[in-house]
Parts: sequence; structure tokens; C-alpha cells
Amino acid sequence: MRTRLATVALFMALGCGPAKTFQGQGAGPFTYDVMDPRCIPTQREYSPTIRITADGGVPDAGFLAWESANVVVEGLPPCRPLDMIFGQAVGGFAYAVFKADFDGVVSTARDAPVSGSWRGVDPDGPVYSSEGGLFVQDVNVLADWGAANYLEVNWPRRALQQGIDVLPVRGARGVYGDLYLPSTPPPWPIVIAIGGSEGGSVVTNELARTFVHDGYLVFALSYWGLETLPQNIDRIPLEYFLSAIEVAKEYPGAKADKIAVIGVSRGSEAALLVGSVSAQVKAVVSVVGSGLSWPAWDVWTEPSWTFADAGVGYVPWANVQSTRRTYSDGGVEVTLREVWNETLRQAPAAAIEAAAIQVERIGGPVLLIGAQDDQVWPSCPLSDMAWGRLVDAGHVGRFPLDGRECYPGAGHALNPGYVGLPMGSTILVERPDGGVFDLYGGSPQANGQGARAAWKRTREFLEAALKR
Repeated sequence: MRTRLATVALFMALGCGPAKTFQGQGAGPFTYDVMDPRCIPTQREYSPTIRITADGGVPDAGFLAWESANVVVEGLPPCRPLDMIFGQAVGGFAYAVFKADFDGVVSTARDAPVSGSWRGVDPDGPVYSSEGGLFVQDVNVLADWGAANYLEVNWPRRALQQGIDVLPVRGARGVYGDLYLPSTPPPWPIVIAIGGSEGGSVVTNELARTFVHDGYLVFALSYWGLETLPQNIDRIPLEYFLSAIEVAKEYPGAKADKIAVIGVSRGSEAALLVGSVSAQVKAVVSVVGSGLSWPAWDVWTEPSWTFADAGVGYVPWANVQSTRRTYSDGGVEVTLREVWNETLRQAPAAAIEAAAIQVERIGGPVLLIGAQDDQVWPSCPLSDMAWGRLVDAGHVGRFPLDGRECYPGAGHALNPGYVGLPMGSTILVERPDGGVFDLYGGSPQANGQGARAAWKRTREFLEAALKR
């Protein structure tokens, strides 16, 4: 319901066996007739082996989190069931039951599990369907084929390539965050990453570790909730983000004329607003965002953003209660989406227009990414409002890279920075007051697959906007 229990003893049993890495390609899902004579074992004894393959994987350093690894078990009896457990040191595990093919082979990149934590052929399933924390961990793989011994291998994973530097920024031009410097030779286009209502740089660091590998200097920005910064999204000056751009530009090797801004959730408002007021910004990505500005978090009668000492217009907040569901064990789930929907229904048309971000003034392409089952706020309809302005103003004609995506089944945790991370804990997020969970929506599989799709789409967008 609100969480799934893991067996502690299971994790203690999972060791860290040796890993081998080779190149390999899958051929498609395996189907068979149980009465097929090819399913009859032809040997008295079998000695299966297990290995992991991935493009670009380096055994000693581990696979990068965004690499889709393939766990291959060979030498099994034909058509034999194979139980597999993918355990992470912190937080959870995924499981699946496969059937060996006629040659006694199981491949997680080729075969769909008969049952388990995910459905269909998906090499990312062993990771995203786990409830582990939102950070990169090694995965211990345990495969039981019904004999006296089980097979075991460690799947080493890492967040960053060797040669990438992370430099803390603590107050330069009044700005806080972390600069991620690529291992590739400069010059480097600049990406400014802006998070949402989580505060700090948790989300922006995930975006940074993902896109720095593509040769971008990424500034994982903090703008509230840290150090001497404001303690809420309340009257944040857009000039703060303009100062962050200047900090990034000043770093040796930065390509000052190629700058993109990525904003997630409430941070998308800042990203679109900054793009609309700064000619330096050449591309903007809004992730589960909004084409409207909203009031200050927990204040509701103040603007979230200011520019030139004036408040940015926002949608007047309605006095609407969130949807709550109480369970027999006392747990409570809170769904916020209807609060935003009702506020939009009550707001006068003039107020909506005053809060609309002038995205048509952005001097470069805009990519809008939404999640269909977003239960925090309606990110697809809110993104569509921005898209409508781009279309009506002819922006799409001037910038053919303009695009919008609404990923089916995905919730608010949809994020290109979350590719390769466990998504089992992204459906419900516990509030600081305890005992209450915010429903984010989606499912581990929809969120995991959506994160990979959004990552690919954003990579293509940034490549075309900043490198061509």
C-alpha cells in the first residue's frame, strides 16, 4: 500500500562476487512450448555461469548509472526457471523469475520475466523497480536455478566518470551550488540546473552528474534552504540566477555564448522566467513544470519570484484542501494535484494571463516535459499553457527544436537526472512531520522508463541547441 517490506536477512546473504564485463547484444524475448522436446535436459550435470555486460562498462571502476547493464546466465538446463534477486545495500531489492531458453541462457536485456518486480523486456527493471534511495548504489545479483548452489555477481555502479571534477561554490557573487567540470577538453557549453520545492541541491546534483558526461559544464544550483539563502521559495530574485550564469561563465573553459537552463518542478518557473529576461540563455528545459508563476510556498499571498525589485505576477491561491486518504494502519496519503486544479478553476482569466510566463520572449528553443500521472500538480496541462504561447507567438516556427512531451503513466518523480536510479520510493514521499505521505504518482516502471526517455530527449535537445 504505502510501502513494501524487505527481508533484512536477504540483504545479509547477498555478497559481492567478482564481476566480468563483455560486449553483448540480445536477440528478443524467448517463448516456448513446455512440451517441446528441446526443453528436455541433455546433460546429467550443469554448471551455469553469470556475468554482466554493458556498453562502455569498465569492470574496475563500475558501470555508470545511466548504462543499461545486461545480466546473462549461461549453461542452465533448457527451459529451467531462474529466480533472480537484485539487492541494493541501502533501501531495497527487486526480483524476477525468468525461463532459460533452449540453449540454457537467460538475458535480462533480451527476456521478459515470467513474474517479478517489472513487466516486459527492460534491462533497467532490476534497478528502477527497487525501493533503494535516490542515489547510485552497487547491485548484488543472486540467481537461484534450483540446485544446491546459487550464482552470485556484483554489479558495480558509479555516478561519475573518472576525470570529472566537482567544485563547491559558496557565496561567489552571492551564489551557492556545485560546478561539475567535464573530463572532455574545453570549451564546454553551460547548463544551469534549478531544483524545486525540495530545496538545496539534491535534485540539481543528480541532473549535473547525468549531463556532465556529455561535455557540459553544469552548475547544480541552490537558491533556497541552504546557508544564508532564503528558507523558502519566497520572493527569490531572478537576478540570483543571472549571477549564477556569470559565475559559470567566469570559469576557464566555459563557453559563454552557449547557455541552457534546466528547471524541475517549481524550479521550472525560474528557468522559463530567466530565459524570458536574459538574452544570454540559448535554450530552456522545463521538467514537470509550469507555464504559470505561482505564489510563495506556504505564504500564498506573496510572489515566489521578483525581478528588478518588483514581484512577478502569480495565480491567486484558492482556499482548497488537499485530497487525503487514511488507511487502517493510521497512514495518511495526501494528493495535491486537485488543489492546483481547483485554484486554476477559481482564478479569473485576467489573473491567469498576468501569471503566464512570457516564454515567447526566450531567445532559443524550449523543451517542456510533463508527467501524465503527476499527483503533485498537473504538469502536462501546465506545460501545455506554455506551449500554447510558443505556438501562438510563432516561436515554434523560429525555433524548430521547440518541443513538448507528456509521458504516460509517469508521476512527479519523472526526471532525466533520475535515469538509472531506484524508483520504488518515488510514488509516495514522507513529509517531515512524519506519518503523512505526499502522493507523487506514477509507478516505479512508468517513472523509471519515463526518466530514461526524458534523459534521451533532453540529451538530444541540448546537443542540437548548444553544440551544432
